[in-house]
This record gives sequence, C-alpha cells and structure tokens, in this order.
Amino acid sequence: MTLLSRLEARKNSSLRNGEKSEWQSQQEYQEAQLKKDMTRMLETIKQSSVLDSSGEYRIINFVMRAENLGIKNNIRQDLSLVTQSTIKHLVHLESILSRWHGPVSVAIFSLTQDIPLAIDAILNIRRCIPAARSNTSFHLVYPLNSPYNKAPSPQPLVLDPCETIKDRISSFKILDNYAHGVPYPNNLLRNVGRRNALTDFVFVIDIDMVPNENLYSDFMDFAIANKLFIDSHKDDKTVYVVPAFEVKEGVEVPRDKTGLLQLLELMEARPFYFEMCWKCQKHTDYETWQKEPPSTKLNVIFEVLWRDPWEPFYIGRNVAPFYDERFRQYGFNRISQVSAIQIISSTYTTSKISNKN
Repeated sequence: MTLLSRLEARKNSSLRNGEKSEWQSQQEYQEAQLKKDMTRMLETIKQSSVLDSSGEYRIINFVMRAENLGIKNNIRQDLSLVTQSTIKHLVHLESILSRWHGPVSVAIFSLTQDIPLAIDAILNIRRCIPAARSNTSFHLVYPLNSPYNKAPSPQPLVLDPCETIKDRISSFKILDNYAHGVPYPNNLLRNVGRRNALTDFVFVIDIDMVPNENLYSDFMDFAIANKLFIDSHKDDKTVYVVPAFEVKEGVEVPRDKTGLLQLLELMEARPFYFEMCWKCQKHTDYETWQKEPPSTKLNVIFEVLWRDPWEPFYIGRNVAPFYDERFRQYGFNRISQVSAIQIISSTYTTSKISNKN
C-alpha cells in the first residue's frame, strides 16, 4: 500500500531538515514570457468562463495549461494528481511537486477581486518551480455573488527572488469568503480538477497533503504490469486505497513506508482523522497495512467493499461518479462521491496495495 502524509503544520520543515527547496529561479522563463502568459491568462478569464450547474460560480478551465499537455484535450494512459486550493495555500504545491512526477490538475478558488493575486501566484510558482510549468495545469473558480465583482485588471508583474515567493504568497491580503457569506465549493473544485485531468486514472487529495516518494511511477509500473490500460480493463470498477496519516507539527514528513513506520513507533504520526472522525477512516484497516512488510513494488493486499461512513483517499478511474457539488464548506463532503460509487454499481471494490520500500 502506498503512503500519504498530511501535515498539521509544515512551515519551513523541509529546509530545516536539509531538503532541497523547489523554489529556484529558472533562467529560461524570463520576464517577457511571463508577461505573455499573464496577458493570455487575462484574455482566457475574460473570454472563456462557463457557469457551474448551480449558476453561482464561474469556471475558467485551463487558465494556465501544463506545457507537457499539448494543445489537444486527448485522454492519455496516465495518472493525474488532482487537488484544490485557495490562493494562499498554493504554496503547498512545492511539497507535492517535489514528490509527484506526473500530471497535476489544480482548481483554485478566488473571489473576483483577488483574481489578480491568483494570476500573480500562478505565474511566480511556474517561474520558480519547473514542474509547475511542465506538468501542472491550473483552473480558476470564482463566485458570482461576491460583494466585489469588478473584472480584474492587469497588475504590475512582481518578480521577487524565488526564495521569497512562498512567504509573499502566504502574506497576500485575501478577502475572507466566509465573512462575505460565500461558501468554499470544495466538491465543485474537485470536479473541475478531475474534468480537466486528461488521464485514465486520477488521485484526488487536498492541497496540504503530500504523497510518498515515487507513488506516481510505482503505480504506473503497477498499472502497466497488470494491464490496467488495455481496452478489456477499461470497465474495471476497482479503486486503490491510499492510507493517509498525520504527523506532528515540526516533524519531517517521511518519504516512504519505512520512515512512516518509525514515526508511528515514536508516536509522532497517526492515522488520518484519528481523533476528528475515526469512523470515517478505520475501514482502511491501518493495522493490516502496517504489518505488511515494505516491498520493492506495489501489490494488492486485499479487497473490500465500501462501508458507511468510510471516506478513503484512492487512485481510481476518472469515469467514476463525480462529487456532489451541493456539498460546500468542510465535513463529510467526499462521502457522497464514495457512496455513489457503491450505489451505482455494487461491483465497485476497493483494493489496498502494498507500499514500496
């Protein structure tokens, strides 16, 4: 089974523990290209928005497209990581992209007045993190009933040193959507990310979660070895559960199962939502997963049918039911999608795959 670690608070732990920062200036992505990209983003926002099904939010698909994606929206035999975020929390992409080397689809929520800040953040993240340019596509969602609905205007392009960008984005003065009665549409954002993930498989996580090292390449090897991409397997209704864990504040997130087991032994890590909603995660069967020795490749440990109120994180085919967009804010918003899988087809199963060493 693979590992997913969630941070209670990260701050600069990667730098304190000697990890290389992803925030590095890239000479090939210079000011002239940045200005062209900013102009293109503003034109896309102005000309290419669509309404969501409720008519309350505007969606800008591919406000910035991954360079490796090309210009055609063809579905590929690949695996995308899908996540959603506010503008400030985009700084967590550094941790994700340092470990995930495949396609990424990010849906960003912003109030209309803050769209220039979203553009600023996207451009500077692309400037300072190569994987954000090559592998990552960004999409934008903003509400129609915001108290500030003036169309965004071009802002001066700020090119601070890359090592300061993370702090600058974190310090943006963003309007509080809750204070203005605008709910955070987490399931809409998840669906926007999924619909624009042009791959057979998707892995949907929150922005403040990080996958274990080499999860992308390990699953791709697993999928190819088990012929998951061939036509005869296209209708297979199995999802692959990824156990999620929380680590204590200030503790470095482990890179593999061996490191995680050490933290569990020291009581510096615990299963995800252990205190907040254990019934939502206990069916992952952490005990069995922990007893399974680390292996050199991913393998299925066992299969189990979904049980209420389980909210697992998993890798699955992108043809699975989408999330119920009526759920907003936080709390039991993913369970509607997981249970829908079970309602639509009783043949859906959840497989747990053993973790690579």
